[in-house]
Amino acid sequence: MLPRRTLLTIALITAGLVATAPVVAQETVLDRARDALQQAGEHIEDAARDAGRDVSGYLADNPDLNRDLFDFGNRIGLPGFDEARPNPGPVLVAAPDTVAAGTRVRLSATGLAGDETVTIAAGRSTDNAERLQTATTTARGALDTVVSVPESASPGEPLVFTVETGDRRLRLASGPVKVVAATDLVTVIGTLSNEGVTCPALRGDDGELYTLATRDLGSFAAGDRVKVTGTVAEVSICMQGTTVAITAITAAP
Repeated sequence: MLPRRTLLTIALITAGLVATAPVVAQETVLDRARDALQQAGEHIEDAARDAGRDVSGYLADNPDLNRDLFDFGNRIGLPGFDEARPNPGPVLVAAPDTVAAGTRVRLSATGLAGDETVTIAAGRSTDNAERLQTATTTARGALDTVVSVPESASPGEPLVFTVETGDRRLRLASGPVKVVAATDLVTVIGTLSNEGVTCPALRGDDGELYTLATRDLGSFAAGDRVKVTGTVAEVSICMQGTTVAITAITAAP
């Protein structure tokens, strides 16, 4: 069984490296962090195998170890982790957090008035947001809709989405999402598998193992063939293979 101290040591050292390293050493730090996390993943797989369990079952049997992983991911903001927090009131969330012009983004909001028409906009800030479309909230004041990233979105610049009520008394703003060039996106086709330690896994048609920096695959499950588009995460709590921060996931033949 993998000692908790081993994982904690890896986590604390890696977190310290990320937090204190000079900018000029960023690439080296990310490489070391990625290597440390991959080693932790291998240790967990070995421990699960020795215990006669699959990885998910092993982590369920060791809740403290599972909590350590999530605490570490939240501490340094690694892709694939979104710590549960108390209800902050009206809120707007845009997902995924990495996009390209023309790709699709899901907007989820709560705390709005029920059955109300709202205006959705996007821009570098809330002050220069470009109107995209309108939508109608549910009877309970929630919003769940998909919009396209404006073609005017520039790679390297943040993009903020807003939802504003018709009387302009309430305007919600999402956290900034990262805009990348379309050429920076990767596409992988394969089959979802149970090989992931802490993240969903995908065995590509190229034979490679990919992990997906998300905790929500929608209706997809292990055994489904999918096409995934996204960006390669430099460091991720997923710890295995090549980690893809998902921009889109669709069914594949």
